[in-house]
Amino acid sequence: MAHNVQVRKIRRRGRQAGTMAALDMFSFVIHMILNVMFYIFIIFLIYRASIFVYDFCYQVFGDTVVEEAPGVNVEINIPEGTSTMELASKLEMNRLVKNRYSFYIKVKLLGYKILAGTYHLNTSMTYDEIIGTITNYANAIEPPDSGE
Repeated sequence: MAHNVQVRKIRRRGRQAGTMAALDMFSFVIHMILNVMFYIFIIFLIYRASIFVYDFCYQVFGDTVVEEAPGVNVEINIPEGTSTMELASKLEMNRLVKNRYSFYIKVKLLGYKILAGTYHLNTSMTYDEIIGTITNYANAIEPPDSGE
């Protein structure tokens, strides 16, 4: 009888050891799956950030246009004292630039001085063409009021 109790205890320990081994294996598999998912997520974030940075840099340094020619003509009035960011926001709202921040950075990096006045711009103009227009009074339809 004591021998049967001993055998049952050994069998129970064997089953417990088997259950523990199965739990360990399950835990290992779950851990590996979570690690793989984490690294896939990190790679995805790096990929998306790279695309964003590339697009942004292309907007700043490339020939970016909102629409292909012929585009739409837009009249923009730049009051005296308008900041570069205010102008960039106005241009973005009128669909003349893709991103106000890339336009702002381009103007600041190249050191252009935006001139007040009313200008005709087109949605098919590049950032350089827009900057060339709004930094030259000769392109103004209506120069700013001189305060008289």
